[in-house]
Amino acid sequence: MILSPLKINIKDERFLHIDWSDGSESMLLVANLRKSCPCASCITERTEKPPTYIPLLSTAQLTLRDIKPVGAYAIQLVWQDGHDSGIYTYDKLKEGEY
Repeated sequence: MILSPLKINIKDERFLHIDWSDGSESMLLVANLRKSCPCASCITERTEKPPTYIPLLSTAQLTLRDIKPVGAYAIQLVWQDGHDSGIYTYDKLKEGEY
């Protein structure tokens, strides 16, 4: 059985809520999703910083504007500041890896 979301929505502007096809659900902090964005530029930025670096993100960077499906395996999050290159795979969202 391929795991897929049945419903994805935002709760209280702070959580991404996902109802999964296996009957489970996930509540992921939007701030954590942005801080762990899987796009190449964000990964490079995180790896070039020292381990003690704490990013300070603006409200626009932490506000989701849209959620778009990517094939049958992921979603693309579009942030209010225009950042939209991160592709969040269902398996990692389910495991809470972001």
